[in-house]
Amino acid sequence: MVHLEQQHFGTPPRPGYHNREWAAMMRAVGLIPTTGEPGGKATGQRVEHGIEPGGRFALACAELVGERGFIVPYVECTDEAEHAARTRKAASKTRYTCPACEANAWAKPETRLVCGACHQPMLASRRR
Repeated sequence: MVHLEQQHFGTPPRPGYHNREWAAMMRAVGLIPTTGEPGGKATGQRVEHGIEPGGRFALACAELVGERGFIVPYVECTDEAEHAARTRKAASKTRYTCPACEANAWAKPETRLVCGACHQPMLASRRR
């Protein structure tokens, strides 16, 4: 995946890699790149980010949420038990695909679904 900002404003790294240019762009908008380990690097194949307190991102979010009433539909898993519960819930869903238009839907196993566009019975996909 090519990072969009680097495609237009810099040099794209190899696929999936987060380079120094990407890390600098993250810091410029108030996000702190890290590998997630204590003293972790800001570059690499798997990089996370934190929010710089008082940084541009934090200030913009505070304005959106506080002054404009914007709601952020995001929930972060705070502990291992919650993460495990969410993983189990996601695993209990089955993907169904319309054989005509290839539309997808997710539901519990053994659910009978019909495509709203093609009126064809949707088929359960096998898990890989």
